[in-house]
Parts: sequence; C-alpha cells; structure tokens
Amino acid sequence: MNKMIPTLLATFLLFGCQEEVTKEETVEQKAQETKPVSEKHTEIKESKEASLPIQQDGKKLGTSDIKTHKQSLESVVADKSCDNDTQCKVIAVGDRACGGPSSYLVYSTRSADEAQVKQLAEQITTLERAYNMQNQMMSICQHLIEPATQCVENKCVKLENSRPTY
Repeated sequence: MNKMIPTLLATFLLFGCQEEVTKEETVEQKAQETKPVSEKHTEIKESKEASLPIQQDGKKLGTSDIKTHKQSLESVVADKSCDNDTQCKVIAVGDRACGGPSSYLVYSTRSADEAQVKQLAEQITTLERAYNMQNQMMSICQHLIEPATQCVENKCVKLENSRPTY
C-alpha cells in the first residue's frame, strides 16, 4: 500500500505534464488554422514568386497568354502518325490549383521534336501555375491518371481506362 501511493502520484504528475504540452500545441495549431486564406496563399506565393512569371511586361497574365502557348503546342503535335508503339508518348501539360497537371497530351516522336514539346509543356505549366496563384484560383482537386498510348492504324491514340501497373 505504501509503495502504491507514490507510484500513483508519479503517474498522475506525468499525465498532468503531458496535458500541458498538448494544450500548448493545440493553441499553436488553432493559431495556424485561423490564419486567413490570403495570408497562407501569400506565404506560398513568396517562396515560388522568383521562379514564376507573375507579370509579363508590367501586365497581369491572362488566359489569352495560356491559350496562345496551348495553340502552338497543339500545332507542334498535330501530326500523330507513327510506325510503332515506341513513337507514341504522353506529356503532362498545365497545372491545377490543387496540384497535378490540367491535362495529358499524346504525341508522336516521329513527327514532333520531343525537346520542343517538353519546353512548350513546361511553359504552359509555369504560366498556369502563375495564373492560378495570381488569381487565387480554386480547382476540382481531381488528380488525373497518366494515360497509356498505342500506335493504332499508324496513329498515336490514348488508351481509354488505362491504368499504370506497378
């Protein structure tokens, strides 16, 4: 009985100390949660701001800038002719506000220069990311799965309902 009382007392003291730490952590977490969305967005923007072209020639980015780049990419990959499956490629294009690409584009290496396609896709992704941050865009937060491609009747096509296997 004499040994039991100090043991119980020590246990209660330890649990009491643990509760204080938890309360302090909870207060800090609530302070972070109550920060306005615009402040959280600004913190993210500041870390990436140097690498993104938020403004071009002193004007804000518009959807026309992005559309122009998309049209040039589509013209580069318009010819999807192929001789075999290895010539068919997929590239992620754009940036959704919640993360991930806004689309995937199928192209043929037989008719399109891979380096040029990659460069244009990266430019579009950078522009969309900057546009999303600049306008505080929201997204459906649906992450797209990269499709598989195949050369069918000498044309690169996207295979529907294709899922990568691991």
